[in-house]
Amino acid sequence: MTLIMHTKQLLIGLTLRLAQSLWLTGMVSVGYLLAQPNAFAQHSHGALLTPSAASAVSSTDKSTGTSTGATAACKDTTLQCARAATPLFTQDGALWLAWAGGGAISIARSTDLGASFEPRTEIAQHGAFLDTGPDARPQLVSGKQNNLIIAYGFFRDKNWNAQINVARSVDSGKSFSAPAPISQDPTSQRFPSLLTDPQGQIFASWVDKRLVVQANKAGKKQLGGSIAYAWSYDSGQTFSQESIAQPSSCECCRIASALTPDGLPVILYRAIFEGSVRDHATQTFTASTQPGPTRRVALDAWATDSCPHHGPAIAISAAGVQHAAWFTQGTARTGSFYARSMDQGKTYSNPVAIGDPEAMPGRPYLLATPTALWLTWKEFDGKRTAVFAQYSTDDGVQWSSPKVIAETVGYSDHPLLIQREGIAYLSWLTAAQGYRLFKLETDRPKLVLYQPGDWKKILTAGQGEPQIVHFWGFTCGPCLEELPRWGDFLKGFAGLKTVFIEVDQVPQATAAQALARAGLEQRDNRASAAVFDEYLRYEIDPKWQGELPITMLVNAKGEVKRIRGAVNFEQVRSWLRAQ
Repeated sequence: MTLIMHTKQLLIGLTLRLAQSLWLTGMVSVGYLLAQPNAFAQHSHGALLTPSAASAVSSTDKSTGTSTGATAACKDTTLQCARAATPLFTQDGALWLAWAGGGAISIARSTDLGASFEPRTEIAQHGAFLDTGPDARPQLVSGKQNNLIIAYGFFRDKNWNAQINVARSVDSGKSFSAPAPISQDPTSQRFPSLLTDPQGQIFASWVDKRLVVQANKAGKKQLGGSIAYAWSYDSGQTFSQESIAQPSSCECCRIASALTPDGLPVILYRAIFEGSVRDHATQTFTASTQPGPTRRVALDAWATDSCPHHGPAIAISAAGVQHAAWFTQGTARTGSFYARSMDQGKTYSNPVAIGDPEAMPGRPYLLATPTALWLTWKEFDGKRTAVFAQYSTDDGVQWSSPKVIAETVGYSDHPLLIQREGIAYLSWLTAAQGYRLFKLETDRPKLVLYQPGDWKKILTAGQGEPQIVHFWGFTCGPCLEELPRWGDFLKGFAGLKTVFIEVDQVPQATAAQALARAGLEQRDNRASAAVFDEYLRYEIDPKWQGELPITMLVNAKGEVKRIRGAVNFEQVRSWLRAQ
């Protein structure tokens, strides 16, 4: 009998440890968006910090000769045993990496784009109570005077009540303050998300359990959590009294956040709607302490009381277009999806599937740079995990073809995107290859030939939103003088559809060089395939005698306002505001 009881206890213990291990490790899901024309190149930089044979080795299935992805226990607190790593470029161009591994939160600096790192600084040690769930990771931002602020979660008791701590450095990362709680509320907080506004103030949001605890104490059973937020006006030393932005949200999915061009926060999270439907929603703040109304991103109809462990991603372009990516298993759609909003989150476009649904598309991430919108995600074919990426140069209307950036066997972190001097980088941590940083580059666009009949095609393609069509010639002095002004003006309208058409039939390389010097190389550029005579001009404007430059302002209905000669850009700005 004693032997039976001992065996039963052993099995129970093994089962509990296995369940905890699965919860901590999570599933590394992966995915791929609708293919559009174009591809891109990338360069990789990798820290020489791959796991040792004793600490994290992928095992091999002898029957197939393929890796099973299983790894031995790795308890080291260095980067080689990290489970989640969060990157940040500071103003001096250095790369900082904060990671969770071996029960500790650590940070280190690289001056060679992640090829090597300086000795790490350990921020805190929590052992088995460090929050390393599938969606948990340290958060890292810089504040005023290039100060560094780290936020992370840990479980403060055996009931899995979590606490978010914040530590900061005021000496460029040489030392950090002792971690302190972001909130004095005794209930649980998880999944912090940090932003730095243009004034250097820190916005923090997180999943908070206080309202759930209050409801349950009152005898009203409530699942999930809430979305709380607070501001720090002293680079993370203290935070204001927190407020609740959304009372009902998923408790186990990370929050995504970004800033509008005006510097106001937008938060994206998995909300809980009536009937325990866990679909995604955004809130665009109307003031720093005033969250806007909850706006549903898509009606996925995922009714569940489970924990998806799969949070969303958000990016906002310089033109104010909000881009969202998320995972769902709803009755309306299943998989990973992308949508965008042109009206500050009031409405979103129809969701577009990311990736191959047979390849477990997941962990999407978004980044808006001055010249492109980037999307990355993971896919899994049963043996290997691959990270895909693609980009859009027109604020999400069209996308380049998806391209594999990297592959691995075994455990891998979520793929993340950061930028330095307007250039996008993919940050990825894997057990097999260690930490790697990939520079992402768009293809250099080529001039497209403009042919008879294209004018109607341009108008048709642009219906539903305003666009600007500009005709210019290389032999036209005023045209060449005005092109750079167009380039400067359009920096504030990255998502605006524009078409620049060169009509003098000079060599395409010559026209392309002029467009590049003007900062217009990423626009829809075309060159006339035939002599731009009265036949070509007539279909555009029967009264056009050939004078250049000439600009067509086309509204969403296809109605055209013509500007002959140099434009007044303030008038163009006013026209755009009126659309």
